[in-house]
Amino acid sequence: MSFEINPYAYKSIFAVPTSVVDDNIRLASVLQLKVLLYMLRHSDEDLSGEAVSVALSIDKADAEDAMIFWQERGLLIRSDEAAKPILHIESTTDITIEKAEEKTEKPQKKVSDIPISRPSHEQIAARVQECKEFSGLFAEAQATLGKTIGYDGQSVLIMMHDSYGLPFEVILMALEYSVSHQKTGFSSIAKLGKYWSEQGIDTLDAAMEYIEEHNIVNETWNKLRSLTDITNRTPTSKQRDYLVAWVKEYGYDENIIYYAYEESIDRTGKMSMPYMDKIIRNWYERGVKTPMDIQREKAKWQEERDKKLPKQKANKQKTPALLQDEPSYDVSAFTKKGIGLKYNKNTK
Repeated sequence: MSFEINPYAYKSIFAVPTSVVDDNIRLASVLQLKVLLYMLRHSDEDLSGEAVSVALSIDKADAEDAMIFWQERGLLIRSDEAAKPILHIESTTDITIEKAEEKTEKPQKKVSDIPISRPSHEQIAARVQECKEFSGLFAEAQATLGKTIGYDGQSVLIMMHDSYGLPFEVILMALEYSVSHQKTGFSSIAKLGKYWSEQGIDTLDAAMEYIEEHNIVNETWNKLRSLTDITNRTPTSKQRDYLVAWVKEYGYDENIIYYAYEESIDRTGKMSMPYMDKIIRNWYERGVKTPMDIQREKAKWQEERDKKLPKQKANKQKTPALLQDEPSYDVSAFTKKGIGLKYNKNTK
């Protein structure tokens, strides 16, 4: 039985780029096609992942994943992004999982992003048949994420294992971590898997250490934000390195770090993490552990500073000018200057 388009359907139409069919129909999932068709129909609107998810009654993360897929294929661009010609992309369904495995055998610290050309449905089925653990991984992933794992999710999870070399239990740990931070889109999960692979986080112990460290840093940063005028919600990678050293290596909490922040503001006029690091390392080397220890160190520093000053100058600093035996200015010079005479100390 064959079908044809009802001519009356052409009374109301909208444009669909030919590359959707020519280059992407075999790679795109049903959800990705639904998202794109909706956006093409409403191309005159400024659409966000949230707006699309509400319109199609799908998860926001899934909608954003689909939008990223089409952005990577050149069909979508950001509102602030300049348009570029769309290059013809040859079909890549012949790329097999074995080729991805060959890439991971080369020792290197950097790994590539999961490619746009992911394994086909047939290849996924074959891979699951070869390795029964994938069926368990998909089931656990669905339970963890609270949603059905379709083609997108299955291909990402398979390639996180095959391309990034992450064991099944580590992938599940990454999923749990993503859920705890409300980043359940598969593009975010893939990025986390890439980072863990590059950092050598390929065991449960290493993954647990990363999660603990990350949670400590975020908690400390949020407390610092409540105490200071820090505006950025999350620390930069360099700021995160400082926080890890201060909290994990030195054992300091946000209160000690806040004192270093105040010192940085007082002495440099701004928050300087490198300057704060010097202060905190100095405190650590001196055995400072509490805010009280900091106050004692400051008093000790002031005392040593006063001893280095000339005795007369130190006494004048401690005694108000009005109570000193000698005036703090030259009365003769002041008087003669007032009447326009040039003053010479050698003349009376």
